[in-house]
Amino acid sequence: MDDEFASAVGDFKKQVAEVARVRAECAQLMGTGTAERRRVRVTVNADGIAIDIKFAADIGDLSYDEIAAAVTAASRSAVVEVAQRRKELMAPIAAQATAAPKMEDILAAVDSLRDQLS
Repeated sequence: MDDEFASAVGDFKKQVAEVARVRAECAQLMGTGTAERRRVRVTVNADGIAIDIKFAADIGDLSYDEIAAAVTAASRSAVVEVAQRRKELMAPIAAQATAAPKMEDILAAVDSLRDQLS
């Protein structure tokens, strides 16, 4: 049973390390969206906050309302991109979570190990 417990602890540590790695990658995500035939480009960070907005040379062909709508649309597109990439990064962890042992099983193994050590 000691080997099983040590193996379970080792697997748990690997999973924790993988979650930390994925969280760090997610924190670095950025997404870029465009609108109005690429006249407006918005880049957002992992939190969906605009960190860069660029306008093409012919932006003056648009009204202020069109520019505002284009910034909103490009931002929304960028946020969707970040969300999709985050979902892709998290997919393996989500799959592991469904396959992970139940807490009751872990507690039973701990109780069994304690009984053996007593």
